[in-house]
Amino acid sequence: MDPEEQLKEMEMEFQEVRDDLKEMLFDIRAYLMEAQTPIPNDLEKEKLRDELEAGRR
Repeated sequence: MDPEEQLKEMEMEFQEVRDDLKEMLFDIRAYLMEAQTPIPNDLEKEKLRDELEAGRR
């Protein structure tokens, strides 16, 4: 394999890794933004609903 082909292969691999990392970072960002918002998210609403139902029993 000549150096030019190796370079192209490495660039393609780098692009795949870069895209994967970008997706992971967006997921982390969305998670953090949801965790920091003062508006209750769906998980918190469900937890509160379960606690209320448990208290009524």
